Amino acid sequence: MKLIPLSSGSSGNSIFIEENNTRILIDAGHSGKKIESLLKDIDVDPSTIDAIFVTHEHIDHVKGVGVLHRRYKMDVFASEVTFRAMESQVKKINAENIKIFQNSIGFRYKDLYIEPMEIYHDCQEGNSFIIHSKDEKATILTDTGWVNTEMMKKMDGSDIYYLEANHNVDMLINGTYPWQTKQRILSNRGHLSNENAGEILNKLLRKKGERIILAHLSSDNNSPSIALKEVNTKLSESGKIEGVDYTIKVAKRDAVTRDEVENE
Repeated sequence: MKLIPLSSGSSGNSIFIEENNTRILIDAGHSGKKIESLLKDIDVDPSTIDAIFVTHEHIDHVKGVGVLHRRYKMDVFASEVTFRAMESQVKKINAENIKIFQNSIGFRYKDLYIEPMEIYHDCQEGNSFIIHSKDEKATILTDTGWVNTEMMKKMDGSDIYYLEANHNVDMLINGTYPWQTKQRILSNRGHLSNENAGEILNKLLRKKGERIILAHLSSDNNSPSIALKEVNTKLSESGKIEGVDYTIKVAKRDAVTRDEVENE
């Protein structure tokens, strides 16, 4: 499975995934033109994308969905609630390309098996995705303030973890955001902190060379170096060694994270 983050953060989110003859995007949170440019940066013709899978209706995840669909006739997958919630932003989707999935019910799409997994976020209804190819399993989880036991069971055994590490708690608390915004981010319907990400990964990693991509970092309350340090410190507490037991990268905010998790 090839998994390439095209961009990650509050300015726009999108991930390219390829398996054999199947090409999909997870979210399209930039303008159609920007997504086209990001795809061309990895030598992918946008017209070869089969479908967009939408996590939730926030603009940094759906901004380019409608334009890309109408331009290239891509299928659009989302829950029924998300389709309704994003309608005003995405506009018209051709009926034959509307693909509705249900929370927690997996399905096959071409060369991939997709498991939607409910997230806890301040949206109408949100899903993350666990993606299975013939040989690999990838967890994609951002925009959630809480991870429960059932979610941990579903993620267990993944080869790739694309996981939110949104903020450093001290930076957020002592920063300039309004207190109400801080409370929202820290709540069970907000975002995972660096510490949360480290704790989750510490429970999931099996020391089999898993590939970690830290995602959706705040530009105000985090940095790549801080996120990496916090997560690596947490993993080292149980004897896990970077470069031996796992690899770890940070998804870039406004550019492709090239060749970061590619196993063809």
